[in-house]
Amino acid sequence: MRTFRQPLGLCLAAGLCLCSAACGNRPRDAVRKGPIIVLTDTTLTAGGSDTVRFGRLRSGEIAVQRIWIENRATRPTAVVSYETSCGCTSLEFDTQPVVPGAAQCATLTFDSRGEYGWQFKTLDISLAGASRPLRLFVEAEIE
Repeated sequence: MRTFRQPLGLCLAAGLCLCSAACGNRPRDAVRKGPIIVLTDTTLTAGGSDTVRFGRLRSGEIAVQRIWIENRATRPTAVVSYETSCGCTSLEFDTQPVVPGAAQCATLTFDSRGEYGWQFKTLDISLAGASRPLRLFVEAEIE
């Protein structure tokens, strides 16, 4: 019978990956599932935009998508607040600063109850130290 021994560091790294399924700051090279929204110095001074697509949904479905806010700027920033164009989108976020080179997870929810056809919503995210908000366009096709 063969036994395989893993170095302690590899076992600890694997355990951290499994335990870190919740959102939080992570190094740049960590595996991230979902859209990555990149913040740069230009984004923090002039604003910026990106699009999150939910694809096809059935009417009444509540879709949840994890997004990553990656800081490629030269200074830390944090999500302070957000405003939406409707009550059907919401954002759960951590208020802890995102240091340069790190990313933070946020959860974007789209509630399709009462919606039909192609939907195009906006979500403005206010960032600490930013002159203008980051605008996310949220798209979905409701059947």
